[in-house]
Amino acid sequence: MKIHSRFGRFFLGIFLVVSLISAISHQAQGGTVVVKPGQFDHFTVQLPDKAVAGENFIVKVQAYDLNNNLITNFIDTGKEFRIDAGGSAVVQPLTLSAASFSGGTASISINSRKAEKVVFSIREVGGTVPVISREVLVVPNKLEHFILQAPASVRAGAKFDIRIIAKDLFDNTVDDVEIGRNLKVTTSGTASPGMIGGSGIDFKNGTAVATFVSEKAGSSLIELQELTSGSRGRSNEVAVTPAGLSLFKVQAPKTAVAGEAFDLIISAYDAYDNLIDSYSSSGAGATLMTTGNTKIEPSSLAPSDFKNGQALVKAVYEKAEDIVVMVKDVNSDKSGRTGDIQITNAAPDHFVVVTPDSAVSGQRFKIKIEAYDRFNNIARNYNLAGNEVVLSTSGTSFITPSVILPTEFMNGIAVVDVLYDRAESFTISAKMIGEKRQGKLTVSDKEQSREVPHQRIVTQVVEKPLKPEHKKSEVKRPEPKKEVVSRTEEKKPDEEATRRSAEQKREKPVKPEVKQAEQRPVEQKQEKPRHTEKAVEEPKPSKPAKPVELAKKEEKKPEIKKPESKKPELKPELKTDQLTAVSKIAAIEAKNKAMLVINLSDVQSQFEYRDTVETRAGKEWLKLALKPAVRKTEKSFKFKSSFVGDVLVEEDRSGQNAVNVYIELLPAGVTFDIERIRNTLIVTLSRP
Repeated sequence: MKIHSRFGRFFLGIFLVVSLISAISHQAQGGTVVVKPGQFDHFTVQLPDKAVAGENFIVKVQAYDLNNNLITNFIDTGKEFRIDAGGSAVVQPLTLSAASFSGGTASISINSRKAEKVVFSIREVGGTVPVISREVLVVPNKLEHFILQAPASVRAGAKFDIRIIAKDLFDNTVDDVEIGRNLKVTTSGTASPGMIGGSGIDFKNGTAVATFVSEKAGSSLIELQELTSGSRGRSNEVAVTPAGLSLFKVQAPKTAVAGEAFDLIISAYDAYDNLIDSYSSSGAGATLMTTGNTKIEPSSLAPSDFKNGQALVKAVYEKAEDIVVMVKDVNSDKSGRTGDIQITNAAPDHFVVVTPDSAVSGQRFKIKIEAYDRFNNIARNYNLAGNEVVLSTSGTSFITPSVILPTEFMNGIAVVDVLYDRAESFTISAKMIGEKRQGKLTVSDKEQSREVPHQRIVTQVVEKPLKPEHKKSEVKRPEPKKEVVSRTEEKKPDEEATRRSAEQKREKPVKPEVKQAEQRPVEQKQEKPRHTEKAVEEPKPSKPAKPVELAKKEEKKPEIKKPESKKPELKPELKTDQLTAVSKIAAIEAKNKAMLVINLSDVQSQFEYRDTVETRAGKEWLKLALKPAVRKTEKSFKFKSSFVGDVLVEEDRSGQNAVNVYIELLPAGVTFDIERIRNTLIVTLSRP
């Protein structure tokens, strides 16, 4: 115990010495004190003045104690905080733990696509009162596109506004005063709107208003482009409807036929030349008038007659004259008119014969024949559209000439020198033949070798029935023959002699010769009446009897073929002045038919013809064999016709005093009629 106390005293002494030395030392150098931050008191945040929509921005959060000392060892506190951001902002991370702070500082990322004020706050988990709260202003991003707001429908010629809004990528309105300085406006579609006031557009707070107008109806899209950034915008479709009625446009043919319907197209237009397709619902109807002397039918139109702004009218006007059709709106003075329309006459229907009060028997006097249609319009185109006209009288004799060709009419009137050999009172009437043609021959039929003596044709023209029959129906001809014979028998001998005496003073007898020719086919095997033979022989005493007999024999034969032994006998007996001459060929063409007129001179009583259809060089030809005849005209003719091509006139090489006329038939299925009228052969061609 003592030892221990002895050692204890020893160590105690050493301790005291050391302590003394240490105390002396401290009093000489001073001590070091480490001061740590106090407890957490508040946060401070560092953030930008403005944030751009759609772009991230960083917020720095620092923890401080009451004395604003940064708590660098915030990780030791073990605290946890929740972060809130208002509006559409997105925060990352959503919570801050003690470990989120490094050196007392933590970072938060915030992004908002909407241009707005974002309220940023930090709350301790479980707490309700924000530890800190700040506002951040998010501004729009750069210009990316435009929004154009336009009305759905406007009227042509009326102004309309389009509201233009500048937008960024996130559809935020861009407030930039420089936007409207470099813009380009374009349009597309069927309408053509244009901006009023040039191309400059003033934007305020990202919005501008532009005024447009379109005079053309239709639909259109308006597009805006900022040339610097390439930003674009397009409006909704704008429908431009027509304005109110301003006028009618009337389309009509230049010519029409009296009494026949012709087309009128009447269209309603506004002042900007837009067709008013809604006239059937918005219009009041129209009346039709003309500058002519009679009314047009129909004379009025209802709004329902207009389909899509147009009315198709089948109009009829009966008077042949030049007219203008006028169309007027029922409830206003809006109107329209056609150009000049030439109304031509309809088909010939009847005639008026104007004669002098008196004339001298056996001397020529003038008569005027006027052709009219069924509406009493003079048929001015009778020379093209009419047929031959036959003159007849109410007297006891016949008028010469009795047949008037259409070519003798000029502007629907023919002035003719006629002769009548009886001293009596009579009337003259005119009738067109060929009104009902029957028995037409088509090229495809190709019938062969049919003889038609010209005397029967002439009789048909002179007699009252006077409707030409085709040669195909010759078997039905006995009836007119009988009438001629009976009329001849009724004549008294002294009357016949007086008539022959008067006719010998004229150029050539017509009626007696016709009657004689008509009797011969009927009485071929019988003895001819004596006075009939004289009627043929007396006007031409210089002609030998042999050609007449030869002609009678030829009439009995179906083909004009003579034995070789008889040819030498014919030639010496037929002189040049005894041959019928083909002197001229002319063509007359109307709309639906054509007439080839073959003029003959020195027509002999034995003259005859026949027709056949031949194929030469792949073409269809109508061949007319004329005999006895001689050619006194050109060898070929060319007409501008849709029915007839080349016409060739050739002398028969057989030496039989014959002439062949070849007529080229152009259309397929053409029909033709052949008629002998006095000194002409008329070939009428038409389509079936």
